[in-house]
Amino acid sequence: MSDIIHCDKYDVVVGNDTFLQLGKFLGQRYPGCRKVILTDRNTKEHCLPLIQELVLALKDAIVLEIDAGEASKTLVSCEKIWQQLSDMHVDRRTILINLGGGMVCDVGGFAASVFLRGIDFINIPTTLLSMVDSAVGGKTGINFAGLKNQVGTFTRPSAVFISPVWLRTLPEREVRSGFAEMIKHALISSREKWEALSQNTRLDGIDWIPAVRESVILKNRIVNTDFRDRHQRKALNFGHTIGHALESYSLRSHPDPLKHGEAVALGMIGELFLSEHHLHFPSATAAVIVAFITHHYSHLRLDFDKADVLEHMKSDKKNEDAQIKFALLSDIGHPQVNQQPDEEMIFRALDFIQQHTSKPALQS
Repeated sequence: MSDIIHCDKYDVVVGNDTFLQLGKFLGQRYPGCRKVILTDRNTKEHCLPLIQELVLALKDAIVLEIDAGEASKTLVSCEKIWQQLSDMHVDRRTILINLGGGMVCDVGGFAASVFLRGIDFINIPTTLLSMVDSAVGGKTGINFAGLKNQVGTFTRPSAVFISPVWLRTLPEREVRSGFAEMIKHALISSREKWEALSQNTRLDGIDWIPAVRESVILKNRIVNTDFRDRHQRKALNFGHTIGHALESYSLRSHPDPLKHGEAVALGMIGELFLSEHHLHFPSATAAVIVAFITHHYSHLRLDFDKADVLEHMKSDKKNEDAQIKFALLSDIGHPQVNQQPDEEMIFRALDFIQQHTSKPALQS
């Protein structure tokens, strides 16, 4: 059986019978409507055959494909999607089904949100990261001018269907990337949630259905209070101001760039340093958390130019009045948004990260 998480104006279905639930949803909500599935090369090969076999309503759906990877999270990809939808003469009753990881859900959601001034879309996340992050919460976006998520909309999906079956197709590095967002959710939620999650010294023993459900609930609780990201939702950016800058830098500078969750893991290390020195986060607790993150992300090795990374932070979409804004922690479960440590302290935080990424290239 599946659990249904009621978000603001849409539901997230998590469990082992999500394909059955998806078929029922399409039959009840979109009878007779054209259905288009957006995939990348990986999900077209590994995920599409199963979903078309198990969901009768999608057996004859039109399939669109974009290249896999963060490099496809661009306006060019959206233009290709729009052109194909236009060539098919779709109408506003068409439903776009995003079958893939964070890139597919972000690009597909954005493309759907503006085509014909908005067509409905469903997210079927196939990576752990997209299950607990990009597929839920109602943000869509693409990268622009070398910066993460600079163009996008706040648009809710019609529904999200999460099945653990997809996790079996993922390499370990992809699973660890998603786990970083779950660490973040626990840290901004409560000491109880953090202590429960911190027992997971290995990922191969985690029961993913309740773990994903818990993470989605934590994110949804925050999003429902501040859908358009004006205040409290910014707590979800813990680890992301530095993380996005490192991710953008590595995409441009490294042949094997950081995955989003890996960048967030490093960002949390730096922003825990800022939390300790800017908001007096308890030093002993910070050391324990950094050790836990380092344990799970010891494979990360990234040499970076601190001044260049700082410039990326200055272009972060969360900034106001040319000031770099952080979501930091005064304690576990107590996020503080719109924090502005000075540049000297930010450089020290980047130095702190480099102590944990001391080799000259990213290795997996």
